[in-house]
Amino acid sequence: MSNELDPHHLVALMSHIFASTQDGSSRRLDTSSHNFKHGIVDNHTTNVRTLPILDAIANISVSRERSQSIAVALQLDSQKKEIRLTIAENQRVTKALLDHLCNVWGNLQTLSNEYAEQRTGASDQPMHMALTLKIQIFRDIYLYSLKKQMKRINKWFQNLGQFMKVLLNSRGSSNLQGFEVNLFDAVVALFTALNLVGKLHDNPQSQLTDEQWAQVYRLSMKANEDVRVVLADRDGTSCEVLAEELKDDCPQGPFNLRRALVKLTSLPQHIESLFGFAHSPRLRPTLLYRMFIIGVPKRSRKVQLPSSSSREWRLFLETACQQSYNWQEGDAIELSEKFNSRTYMCAVHSECKLIQYLETTHENQWDNVPPFSYIGVSKLSCSACRIWIESFNKLGGRQFYTRGSHDKWCWPWGMPRMGGPLDEIMAKKVLKEYIAYERASNRLRLHSESTGASSSGAQHGLSDDQREEAVATSVLQEEFGGDMMLFLNSKFPDVW
Repeated sequence: MSNELDPHHLVALMSHIFASTQDGSSRRLDTSSHNFKHGIVDNHTTNVRTLPILDAIANISVSRERSQSIAVALQLDSQKKEIRLTIAENQRVTKALLDHLCNVWGNLQTLSNEYAEQRTGASDQPMHMALTLKIQIFRDIYLYSLKKQMKRINKWFQNLGQFMKVLLNSRGSSNLQGFEVNLFDAVVALFTALNLVGKLHDNPQSQLTDEQWAQVYRLSMKANEDVRVVLADRDGTSCEVLAEELKDDCPQGPFNLRRALVKLTSLPQHIESLFGFAHSPRLRPTLLYRMFIIGVPKRSRKVQLPSSSSREWRLFLETACQQSYNWQEGDAIELSEKFNSRTYMCAVHSECKLIQYLETTHENQWDNVPPFSYIGVSKLSCSACRIWIESFNKLGGRQFYTRGSHDKWCWPWGMPRMGGPLDEIMAKKVLKEYIAYERASNRLRLHSESTGASSSGAQHGLSDDQREEAVATSVLQEEFGGDMMLFLNSKFPDVW
């Protein structure tokens, strides 16, 4: 029974099964199927436009190369004309991060004011407005996130360049067609921009001139435009089609072109979303309000797994499957060897920690201001966080959503302490996914399924008299000369 199982134990189990791989449950938020409440205005379309802004704020908050995840919540008090951003990360929210966001927000307010002053009533404004301020915002964000951006560059750019060589060898440099031209232009723009940015990484004491930053900005925005064309072409399949076509000339098979382009333009794309935020008349009220920003304290949870002996893990697997199987002994040994430390201090991931904070009273005015139901995140949620949020939403109170899950299982992973039936709901949901995996692996017998009656230990054979009666029943068929259709037609007249 799931209520006998600790959800942490199940998450640890799933992380072992899908170590460094995806479980196939990847999913993105379908904005058309949800009603996002407590947004900037009471309008679904406008609220949906707010989602990438919160994701952008989360993404520009990342400064470390690795192991940093940010979540952002929005609360808006229209009566007092105040807005609060609540920031959570998987470690501790630093003062430097809060100062960075305050600086960016202040510059966005100034940019919004400049757009408003120059607006003539038309919604489509010239792109050269407030260019100097936009370059300043771009530079400040880029410098704050430089380490993370350089990690993306080092991981993806050389391979992207190699792929482009394969493409040109296949087509000829003068025979690129359609989106391939945009792809080539994007790579050239990225190369020029990243070559300038690389100077900062190679020599931290160096500085780019204002003109060089203006060049990086222009090239990055141009690359954004071309990449959007590439990603949208052929109904969104262009990258996969091209990679499949050229796979024989790529040493590791089809190149993940889409992911390379998305990663390399991620930071400029998020910055561009913030520029759109400042430009929007409908979203402008948010930038007119007085802004507060706070960080959620670091939270962790002490978790005890079954002991390092395989016996406890074997009992755990038998409980999960509701039956004993021979293969469980081998799995139990693997689990006991992998989790050789019984006690883990598990960090609560940022999106779950943020929801817990929003659901806790703090004896201030914001206790009475419901948060926007969408939480901005710097990266997709892990499978455990996705299931935990789904479980929380099952409680019937406030609903929260993120942009989706990357379908990976992480360990260590800790649940927020929120009491009530949440732990049991979570355990049932994770157990369901585990059982689905074992069933797909053909390691569970049919009668062990929870949707059917189990015959284990409940086999009651027929008596001899009952068996003779059953045989007598079958003899009825002989009245029809063994003709089954004649028998069926007699007993079941046509009604269709």
